[in-house]
Amino acid sequence: MTEIATKKNDTLKTYVGDVHSLVLHGLKALERQAESLKKVSHKDAMPAVLDGTGILDEQKAMLEARMKELGGSASAPVKDAVAAVAGVAAGLIDAVRRSETVKALRDDATFFSGLGFAYLHLYTTAEGLGDEVTGKLAQRGYQDSARMVMRFDQILPRITLEELREDKLDVSDVEKRVHAMIGKAWNRAQAR
Repeated sequence: MTEIATKKNDTLKTYVGDVHSLVLHGLKALERQAESLKKVSHKDAMPAVLDGTGILDEQKAMLEARMKELGGSASAPVKDAVAAVAGVAAGLIDAVRRSETVKALRDDATFFSGLGFAYLHLYTTAEGLGDEVTGKLAQRGYQDSARMVMRFDQILPRITLEELREDKLDVSDVEKRVHAMIGKAWNRAQAR
């Protein structure tokens, strides 16, 4: 392998490993969160968390396979900065109390948003270096992350209102208005 090819391969292994680390930390946190959400009354919370766990589990396997194809190892040491970022996300998710389901889901949305940006970085790197296989993997990861963020957009307003009512607060039914605001925000972003 030439020096340039080796450098390209090492760069790809590093970035695939970085995303793998994020996925591992998120997966562990979501698995613990699923356990803590078993007894909550919010019917949309658990399925969303379980879907997120399933997505991360699939991503973990794909990233490990790609790392092996690139000649790396998924068990290789992780960069401290990546572990710190993932640890913060996992810490937010772990701070869940049963009465604060909405905060847990907010943290999940934050995690998946950050993971999406990690996949965007990996996709850009892979495409720039001409690695279509890693590019396709990163594209799927980005799409999965975006889909999870949108799912949390859909359920967070309802669960927020449910929690406010559980706290005996007089709450207006603004769910449709909130969803209209979300739609306008995303449509406006696409128009720019």
